[in-house]
This record gives sequence, C-alpha cells and structure tokens, in this order.
Amino acid sequence: MASLFHKSKTRRQESAALTAHGSINLVPLVDILTSIVFFSLLTLQNAETAALTSFDLTLPPAVVTTPEELAKLKSDKEVLNLLLTVRVDNNQLLIEHSEQGGFRRAIPGLDSAALAQFQMLMTQIRTTYNQNNDVLVIPNDDISYEDIVHVLARLKLAHFSGISLGTRSRGAGSGGK
Repeated sequence: MASLFHKSKTRRQESAALTAHGSINLVPLVDILTSIVFFSLLTLQNAETAALTSFDLTLPPAVVTTPEELAKLKSDKEVLNLLLTVRVDNNQLLIEHSEQGGFRRAIPGLDSAALAQFQMLMTQIRTTYNQNNDVLVIPNDDISYEDIVHVLARLKLAHFSGISLGTRSRGAGSGGK
C-alpha cells in the first residue's frame, strides 16, 4: 500500500502535464480592463468639452457680381451683402468689410482687452448686417493656434455661424514678389 503522500504526489505529477500550459494569469486582463475604464472616462470628459468649443469651419463665401448670377439665386437670403474679413497678425487684428467704399479697423494687440474690443465690434457689425453671418479669418503664418482659437471663439460669441478659415500667399503681406 502506498501512503497518502505518495498518492497525492502521483496525482499531482499526472495532472501537471495536463495543466502546465492551461493556467490563466488574470493580472494582465485586469490591467487591460482598468486601462479601458480609465481612458473611456477620460475620453468622455474630453468629448463633452470638445462639443462645447467646436467650430464649424466652412468654405469662404461666394461673391455674386453679375445680374445673371443674381437671377439664379432662389431667395434674397442667399445674396451676400457684406464681405467680412478678419486678419490676425502678430500684434493686431484687422477687420475689413466691403460696404460703402470699404471699412477697415485695426485693433492693436491680442490680449484679453483687445479680444473684448474685437468681440464688441464684431457684435456691432453682426447687428448692423443681420442678414450676413459669414466671416473669413486669415491668420498670419507665424500666429499660434491658441490665438486663432481665441479669435474664432470671440466670433462665435458675436453670433457668426459661417466662420471660414483662409490662407494668403506668403508674400501677400509684404507687397508681393
């Protein structure tokens, strides 16, 4: 007769070959699930924040000049009465529009006071020309994205919904080549 020790040792040796490669380590699975939960919560918060600060960037407005093109339009709402441009330079904001011989106003600086003055002016333009909600923003080549986002946010606060982001040729600001 074999002792209890020998019987259990024999059973362990017989089952060792069957379970040697079949054991499951749950630590990596728990690590992966923890990471998924963490990044899901992080993404959910950023998705809500992004929804609050999103911008609808559309193409620049089309200019209608000939009477034939005016006749093709379906309603008066599609007629663009004002071409509004905001140029963002290193030390100023330049607002231009095409009404009555042209309007041009420069706001020095890009700090919060200049942005508040910019928002007030853009709100006045929006209330004066309430049929027009399009504006073209043209940043200089070396403007930081943060400054562009601040300008776009102020335009959105001034109730402009057709905000377009444009570019200019590199030599356009220095008289061309």
